[in-house]
Amino acid sequence: MGIAGRGRIAYVNGRKVEPAADSLAWDTWFLEDNQVKTWIVNSVSPDIQPLILRKKTARDMWIILEQMYGQKKRKVRVYQLMKDVYSLRQGALSVADFYAALNSKWEDLDYHSDIPWRCPHDQMQYMTDKWENRVFLFLSGPNDDFENIRSQILNSDESFSIEDVYSRVEAEEQRRLLSSGRKGEEQSAYVSRAPVGTPRSSRKCTHCKKLGHTRDFCGDLYPEKKDSRGRSSSGKKPVSSATSLSDGK
Repeated sequence: MGIAGRGRIAYVNGRKVEPAADSLAWDTWFLEDNQVKTWIVNSVSPDIQPLILRKKTARDMWIILEQMYGQKKRKVRVYQLMKDVYSLRQGALSVADFYAALNSKWEDLDYHSDIPWRCPHDQMQYMTDKWENRVFLFLSGPNDDFENIRSQILNSDESFSIEDVYSRVEAEEQRRLLSSGRKGEEQSAYVSRAPVGTPRSSRKCTHCKKLGHTRDFCGDLYPEKKDSRGRSSSGKKPVSSATSLSDGK
């Protein structure tokens, strides 16, 4: 694609042939052909470069690469892509990331596809079958949490494009995220309202063995430690002086 974008595709497909060495056009051809050779060498892996470096023209280099990555290599690549597509699952990915990974494989498959059509109807039928197949492949990938939306789409009488199906599944994911976020906030609020510390009734004094206070606040040991309601920290209401006098009568 880089060679075509720079207007040099004719140097690799054979349409730009080498002119006579004594012609004025040879210098321009030689310069541009060497540019293409440099681009080709820089675009292949280091272990492939020695196989093409000594070739005379860019076309000669391209023929070697076509032989190495021709029909047999295409079949191997298509096989691997199909295997990846059918085994790809969402797992820990978001729906958007899963769809992007799947779509990347599909684009690669389209690039390597070589299907002959006898008429325009063949192409239309192929495209219809292809996109229906991709809807099924996408729906098989999301986790079990999406079983409801998956069943709704498959059981619908309406035909959905792959974009529509993705939009519906992704919307369901966003709904679930919002719902789980609200539940988390409710749990946090519940925890914040819960009583903190040790309940008063579970405290036990090691001196008087009574519940409701500790030794440091025991009314028997520290009579001055009384609450505002006239109770000692032991929980008993102190006897007034008037009551004591009347009892002594």
